[in-house]
Amino acid sequence: MQRTTDRLFTPAERRLALIAAVVVVAFTVLTLLTGGLVAPSAGGQMSRGVSDLPGVTDARPLS
Repeated sequence: MQRTTDRLFTPAERRLALIAAVVVVAFTVLTLLTGGLVAPSAGGQMSRGVSDLPGVTDARPLS
């Protein structure tokens, strides 16, 4: 089958690619904005108030 146009993608394919890109960007932005609200990082300020677990020591150099 020979191509009848010189375009690489059809308009429907370009539209689908644009929609997919918008969805990915929106998902990424929402994840970055709400990520700290759902699960704070392990090293964040909220973890400083947690009491030490019994029998667990901090990592220290051997020397």
